[in-house]
Amino acid sequence: MRRVEHLGRLRTERFDVLVIGGGITGAAAARDAAARGFRTGLVEARDFGEGTSSRSSRLIHGGLRYLEQFEFDLVFEASRERRTLLRIAPHMVRPLEFLFPVYREGSVGRLKLDAGMWLYDALSLFRNIERHQMLSASDVLWREPGLAPEGLLGGARYFDAQVDDARLVLTTVRAAAKCGAAVANRLEVVRILYEEGEAVGVRVQEKLAEPGEASEWDVRTHLVLNATGPWTDQTLTRAGREAPPLLRPTRGTHIHVRRDRIGHSRALIFESPLDGRIMFVLPWGDLTLIGTTDEEYEGAPEDVRPTGEDVRYLLDSTNRLFPDARLDAADVLSAWAGLRPLVAGEADAEEDEVSRDHVILEEPPGLLTIAGGKLTSHRAMAEEIVDLAESRLSERGIQARAEAETAGMPLPGGDFEDLEELERTLQSRVAAWGLDRGVCERLARAYGTLADEVLELVSERPELRERLVEDRPYIAAEAVQSARREMALHVEDVAFRRTHVGLETEEFGAAIRRITVLMRDELGWDEAREQAEIARAEAVRERNELFRSELEALEAPGGSEGP
Repeated sequence: MRRVEHLGRLRTERFDVLVIGGGITGAAAARDAAARGFRTGLVEARDFGEGTSSRSSRLIHGGLRYLEQFEFDLVFEASRERRTLLRIAPHMVRPLEFLFPVYREGSVGRLKLDAGMWLYDALSLFRNIERHQMLSASDVLWREPGLAPEGLLGGARYFDAQVDDARLVLTTVRAAAKCGAAVANRLEVVRILYEEGEAVGVRVQEKLAEPGEASEWDVRTHLVLNATGPWTDQTLTRAGREAPPLLRPTRGTHIHVRRDRIGHSRALIFESPLDGRIMFVLPWGDLTLIGTTDEEYEGAPEDVRPTGEDVRYLLDSTNRLFPDARLDAADVLSAWAGLRPLVAGEADAEEDEVSRDHVILEEPPGLLTIAGGKLTSHRAMAEEIVDLAESRLSERGIQARAEAETAGMPLPGGDFEDLEELERTLQSRVAAWGLDRGVCERLARAYGTLADEVLELVSERPELRERLVEDRPYIAAEAVQSARREMALHVEDVAFRRTHVGLETEEFGAAIRRITVLMRDELGWDEAREQAEIARAEAVRERNELFRSELEALEAPGGSEGP
């Protein structure tokens, strides 16, 4: 994905379909449209996946909790899509064992949970990773001894899947480009263009234009697809739509702590003892991911961040579940927040009761908008809106040039049979280079067979085998790969999305400096740009760290006593 080449196409070509939004839904729509042979463009105002799609709980799941809202169609679709993603992206989407402990004070009893689990299995057509298993209290504690034993009635064991959300977006964008789409990040749509009342293109603004180059130009297209997630209403306003807001976004905050502070071995889904909301405690290598909150949000989407109240809620809920952990703010390695772009429903509905389903709008003419939905169902959502686009293009005499079914097309790097075998193969190839098992596991699970591209860089420049920081499995070659082949334009793009080193280490400054030098050499930055990039990345981290001062204020005498 050489950005200069894609920008050239976006300046000169006329497209059948132009997708606005480089999150997971927009990336999947561009992949689907390009696979059908439509001349396809994709533009993203920020970085690919920078919004909601890199700030999730990193789960591909059927939506067990949606059964209580009787959203059976949503669960059925999500279960089907989970199977599909396990098949077409086996390096990134991997089975994950869950425990659901049941406590006396909770709203979900053993009988209700067992019935829900049977329904969950049935909606997956009994083709879940494994069928559920009901457990006694002693069985639950045998599997997770650190759980609070008081009031424990038993639980259930079942499977969903885990994913690196940001890399799933990047890989889907790369798949779209491989199918022929012209794609570019840091290219903002500032206006929708109309002729005779119908959308015929967009005016884009280049965020990284070189001095002397035009920073704005028009991109012509037959159809515009709006997949801008939390920015949907903003995009529709620019399109001239006058109507109440389509979305009711909610903020979801997550934190990382070291896994040995809790001592769990499996993923856990549970009702928060504080208010009964569903939460997760998830393994992430040697770290734990804890999430998530579900708070209504009214600010600008780009300003969302974790708050002190959010973090205290997550810590207090986890400490009630694992009383010996005694987590406090000092245990939090990092925190991040994203927005769920939920479609507005009943005004008096609680945040966690708002549907996770999606809608498609067809107004103004020539503009198709998709809003809502969830990460797990992104491929099916994209297929649905591209089906509609194909119908509208056919009415204009523009036919699909190929038959394509994205459910049967492996994502780049996913063309292998056995992940463990792939890891062993990588290990044997690089043993002489001193790359350990943790690095090989990272390369296999982030890139699949495309790990060869990263290893080629190491072969050419042996110093690129060094880790970005000692305690994380990311190597220097990944920063070069990100800049050369994945359109990473800023240090933050590598630190927070191409890798997660910015969220996983206390040695953040060292990691940022190392990435900056690598990208400088690859992209030809001068000293002023170097310093600006370091400051930019540090500002992202510092903004996510504002929760700490808020937490101190909450815990001071006279502070709030609850979330």
